[in-house]
Amino acid sequence: MISSDVFMAFPAPQHAATFLHRKQRFLASMELADGSHELVYCANSGAMAGTLSSGSRALIWDSGDTTRKRRFTWRAIETDGLWVGTDTHLSNRIVEEALRLGLIPGLHEYDTVVREHLVEPGVRLDFLLSGPSGQCLLEVKSSNIVENGVARYPDSPTPRGVKQLRALAQKASDGHRAVVLFLVQRSDAHRFSVSELCCSEYFRAFKAAVLAGVEVIAMAVSVHPEGFGKPIFLPTSLEKNEETGVPTEAVIAASHLNTPRTGKNYHG
Repeated sequence: MISSDVFMAFPAPQHAATFLHRKQRFLASMELADGSHELVYCANSGAMAGTLSSGSRALIWDSGDTTRKRRFTWRAIETDGLWVGTDTHLSNRIVEEALRLGLIPGLHEYDTVVREHLVEPGVRLDFLLSGPSGQCLLEVKSSNIVENGVARYPDSPTPRGVKQLRALAQKASDGHRAVVLFLVQRSDAHRFSVSELCCSEYFRAFKAAVLAGVEVIAMAVSVHPEGFGKPIFLPTSLEKNEETGVPTEAVIAASHLNTPRTGKNYHG
């Protein structure tokens, strides 16, 4: 039975497993219910520090394709009684479902979604949204590191993310609406922060993007064995805000997006 809090179920079929260790960035060793060991695909290039305890309960998806190099994909892990999503490939599906249901303040008036939109040579953004109020470029990033109630991004170098932020900043400077949405697949975050600890270049690009007019949404979903809970929205800050030179009003909390903004129609 699916919890009433779940607004998007995990794609079936889903299986319980036991996490053993992360063999490398895209592979994790799991023990299946029958006692066999399997290397499963890890769709998360981040470090996932603090979430990888051997012996933890895990959820894996079975593709059913015996010819696939890795039949199983890792979906979530339980850490100290808390389920944490590990599959960043589901992030866009979560956001798209939340958009469809009108659950994201400030983005609920867009009724058309185009995926993987090319904005310039070599740079794609996750979504181009269109509706009565115009168009909006939207990029989604995943965060699963939480310390003392603060979710942080990034947790590893992200040159691709830097390029995307710069493209968003340029479009915002040109008068188009541009939004970056950070998705936290766990329920213990009360605030979100962009940190320069793991990627100072991303930190600098984020500051520049905010000053250029890029809007910021930080959204968290609880994770359950059945799927994902309805989103909540987190206040957003910079890890070293006192040293950034960014005006306080330019560090945008998600609540500021309750009134939709309009911009030029985007003709990429």
